[in-house]
Amino acid sequence: QAALGWEIEVPTLNGRVPLKIPSGTQSGEVFRLKGEGLPDLKSKKRGDLLVEVSLKTPTDLTPHQEELLKEFLKIESFDSSSN
Repeated sequence: QAALGWEIEVPTLNGRVPLKIPSGTQSGEVFRLKGEGLPDLKSKKRGDLLVEVSLKTPTDLTPHQEELLKEFLKIESFDSSSN
């Protein structure tokens, strides 16, 4: 999903809000949801909510999934060696 991009729902103080995660997102990247944070005590205007992406690497791949990933790596190494 991180390589292709996807949309998630983020829980906020006002309910769930959609957040588009662009393709190529890396673990640790932070996205800002404007106006979804805590209210300022003086102005009552809401701050921003920061969302940090934490990616997990799959550990229980099927043999077919492993084969597909190996094929992808072969293609990637061929492409990078031609540059």
